Amino acid sequence: MSGQGITMRIIRVMAIVLAAAAIATACRPVSIGGLWGPGGSLRPYWCDPTDTAINDFHGLPSNFHAAYTQPKGPLSASDCMTTSGNLRASEAFAKQFPTVADAEAAGWRQAATWSAGQGIHYVDPNRLLGPFDPNKPNWLMYDGTSPNSKLTGMMFLLDTGSSSPPAGFPGNNDHWHQHDALCTDPTPGAYPFIIGEHLTNGQCSAIGGINIVQQTVWMVHVWLPIYKGWIPTDIFNKAHALIP
Repeated sequence: MSGQGITMRIIRVMAIVLAAAAIATACRPVSIGGLWGPGGSLRPYWCDPTDTAINDFHGLPSNFHAAYTQPKGPLSASDCMTTSGNLRASEAFAKQFPTVADAEAAGWRQAATWSAGQGIHYVDPNRLLGPFDPNKPNWLMYDGTSPNSKLTGMMFLLDTGSSSPPAGFPGNNDHWHQHDALCTDPTPGAYPFIIGEHLTNGQCSAIGGINIVQQTVWMVHVWLPIYKGWIPTDIFNKAHALIP
């Protein structure tokens, strides 16, 4: 083989090697930390809450969040990526029911009367107490009970069977809460069945209810989609600033 032939063969081999290297580089996943870590281009606001209050207290009795002792903070890159996927899937699911009419047509039922800072809760009666699916909330919240009342947010609620909250979403920012007692309509099959909260036994009885303490039932709110332009300082805020 001539010297020129050897040279051309070497050139062809090098071209193949360089092309393979280029393909490998293009197919190599970008570092999760680079995209989802602090300052990452894919990192949404809920991965860095500015409201980091321990237990998301906001005026609630401290025992509602007694299981938590650490303040909220930035999520790790991996937790941010996973939680974001969960929240976006949950939003897409909830947006199938943008109004009360849509929810009721799909079988959702009004579970509670008006709650300040939250509105009206609707529940999928087939998933009343769970199980927890981070991509599919079992409770939804609306700004009223009329057919055109709008979706304000979501709630995940489940019975853990213990006095400890569920693991929930990745990271440590979803501070699940309990209620000391909920005034409940004792009529079998009643909807709404929650007719008051933070009532004395006498106050609850006066409106035809019974205070029930459910120490193994835990819940957490998620304020998606954005309602009335308010971007939550913490996506798991207990209450919404623009819901009276």
